[in-house]
Amino acid sequence: MKRTLVLVVDRDDDFGVKGKVNTPVIGVQNCTEAATAFGIADPEDSDLNALYAAISVCLEIQEDGHDADVALICGDEKVGHRSDLALVAQLEEVLDKVEPDSVVLVGDGAEDEYIYPIISSRAHVDSVKKVYVKQAPGLEGTVYILSRMLSDPGKRKRFLVPLGIVLMLISLMFIIPGFLVYLSDKDVSTLAGMSGSLTVFLIGLLLVMYGYNFSDKISSFQKYIVNSIVRSSTRLIFLCLGLAIIAVSAIWVYYEVGDMYMPSNISTWAYWISAMIWPVIIGIVVYIVGNTIECYQSTKTLRMSQMFGFLGLASVGLVALGILDLLQTYLSASYESSMGVLEIIVGVILSISSNFAKGRLKEERKVTADEVL
Repeated sequence: MKRTLVLVVDRDDDFGVKGKVNTPVIGVQNCTEAATAFGIADPEDSDLNALYAAISVCLEIQEDGHDADVALICGDEKVGHRSDLALVAQLEEVLDKVEPDSVVLVGDGAEDEYIYPIISSRAHVDSVKKVYVKQAPGLEGTVYILSRMLSDPGKRKRFLVPLGIVLMLISLMFIIPGFLVYLSDKDVSTLAGMSGSLTVFLIGLLLVMYGYNFSDKISSFQKYIVNSIVRSSTRLIFLCLGLAIIAVSAIWVYYEVGDMYMPSNISTWAYWISAMIWPVIIGIVVYIVGNTIECYQSTKTLRMSQMFGFLGLASVGLVALGILDLLQTYLSASYESSMGVLEIIVGVILSISSNFAKGRLKEERKVTADEVL
């Protein structure tokens, strides 16, 4: 009876390196055990599917009433001359033990095909079977890799966030000029022409939000709000108070700007933003005060870092206000550039002083802790 050998070739010796399988492996039972060992070590490697496919082919041939056996040969992890020599040695060992009349070759990719001419020179090859799995060919492999990458929060943040930021910056290069043109002529067609740039901006924003897992953060914030309402949280009360200050100030400044004469729409927006800087900072300070009070209620301690946070916010506000005042100096002759420069200088000095004082406080705490130890 004609004897057929179903042969699996692993040129880079993944079975030996990962699964600690000693090759050659001959027989259905032994190959099944080798596949199990390798599958536990690396269940996603396509070589595993190649070996299972070879076992399946061998069993099919046996069911058809023919004599068949299956074998696994491996090369070396350093693919090349050394790997091919190891494969030839194992191939000759298998051929001596099995003594097949024909060979069916089973592999998972193009790399193993380099050894096929060597095998065909030593045995009669009836057919070659390539095994494709979901993580191997073309589009399916790309989808698989992307799905695995997107399921990892670290990889999402590493790859999607920079891509999203780049898309947002590129789109802003077209959105900002178009928006300034719209402010000057009030032509709706200008906004329609920005639709492509706005779409790219939204795509980039969605990538950034997905990369930073904003959905979980929003869900956590919702749970925090619900828990705070149930517990009548002091922090929530001050948060609502801070938001109310910002909202009322925004409405008041809006109506105030409407009654003023501005030379351009850009001047109007610059004035509105500069008028909103301190209400926004005051709203943030109110929230921080509420947070501090709630911490004191639970721990009976006050953190000096909160005070330096107030100084940091004040310095940011002064610098931003100074920049806007300098902008309005060029837009309107009624503003003096000296005031903007002075605000920036005071803000920088305040920031440096705050950071210096914070550093001294940390050093004093470290010295005190060392003395205690």
